[in-house]
Amino acid sequence: MICENILSLVEGNVTIEVKTLVAHIRDMFNYTISYKKAWIAKNKAIVRIYGDWEESYQQLPQWLMVMKRWLPGTVVKMETSPIALDGQVFFERLFWTFKQCIQGFAFCKPIVQVDGTWLYGKYKGTLLMAVAQDGNNHIFPVAFAIVEGKTKEAWNFFLKNLRKYVTPQEGICVISDRHASIKSAYENPLNGWNNPPTTHVYCIRHIGQNFVRETKQKKLRPLVTNMGYAPSEPSFKYWRNELRKESVEALNWVDKIPKEKWTQAYDGGRRWGHMTSNLVEAMNAVYKEIRSLPITALVKATYSKTAALFGTRGMDAMAVLASGQVYSVPCQKRITDAMTKAHSHVVTRHDRQRFAVEETEDPHEGRPKDTFKVHLEEKWCDCGKFQALHLPCSHVIAACFHAHLDYQVYIDDVFKVANVCRIYEHTFEVVQGQMYWPTYQGPKLFPR
Repeated sequence: MICENILSLVEGNVTIEVKTLVAHIRDMFNYTISYKKAWIAKNKAIVRIYGDWEESYQQLPQWLMVMKRWLPGTVVKMETSPIALDGQVFFERLFWTFKQCIQGFAFCKPIVQVDGTWLYGKYKGTLLMAVAQDGNNHIFPVAFAIVEGKTKEAWNFFLKNLRKYVTPQEGICVISDRHASIKSAYENPLNGWNNPPTTHVYCIRHIGQNFVRETKQKKLRPLVTNMGYAPSEPSFKYWRNELRKESVEALNWVDKIPKEKWTQAYDGGRRWGHMTSNLVEAMNAVYKEIRSLPITALVKATYSKTAALFGTRGMDAMAVLASGQVYSVPCQKRITDAMTKAHSHVVTRHDRQRFAVEETEDPHEGRPKDTFKVHLEEKWCDCGKFQALHLPCSHVIAACFHAHLDYQVYIDDVFKVANVCRIYEHTFEVVQGQMYWPTYQGPKLFPR
């Protein structure tokens, strides 16, 4: 009875914690089982539901064949090492991505966030992921990998395949933490990230964590965060001066990191306002339930989840497009807010492209009340938000109102509902039942 109860709980939530199982059994049966027995029971339940851990490795090559057959364009790269016995190999690493993700990424913002998270199953490892964001501010899965850990070799494997098969475009911005292995893999010329040129920047949240750990000055962390988020050089310098007043030692630590690596004011708009790697960490949470599964079940789950996501988002985007809406809801909200502020600005026109825009209401803390230069042809505003977000700020909109120009031409196409539709227009094929699967006759695969 207890085992069946645990089976039912695990079937409903594979990520359920062992201590939760112990507490549930105590409440249901007035009997306390040991943590070890509950852990063993949970793993037996996973085996009953998803198959044996070792057998799952041997089933993986067949499932990879299935993906290639029913999901044409799927990219699969697996590394193995030979065992002494003939016809047997050890699993080392696996990279995979779907054609629909490759095609869709071309219409997303040109950023990609990368990170890894531990697997919880019988055989340890790390699930690496790359994600982007569409014009509707939705997280977009780009690629996956199962590797031994966050090692230099693992990141080389992942970033090389990511660059070659998914993100070969010029101008891509890679956002990650400051892990030395990621930096090394990105800078490795064999992995292709410098040809054509791209950019690698750091997550401000990790910068803040490193700052506290190394300087022991937790109370100053908000000043460092404000420096990173500051949209213009003057506002960055304001917060930098505030930090200098508090601690020269802390400022010296910050100054060792190149400004273009972690600040919005000096990145040239390449990170599209994304100051953290929260997108990929949020996706890690979405995929948390699959990280306890045997390897083949895990890979299958990425297919089923991604296919469902494309179906739902594609239908939603088409419905919005049919309604006549031109831009995504988050974009429209930003523009509406900017238009409201624009009505309080005073504009002086210098020529068709250049304007001086004065704010008449109190500015945000961190910058003085001022007049802002707007240069439409250069897509420049002194506030920095125009360049950072690729959307017209209130000063740009005020200048356009004054000159009877269309501010919408300065909204990047990525925010158009039509382009969001193009991301999800290629839906996933339904994989046929196992009786139709091709037979795998290659080497038998074993866990390392």
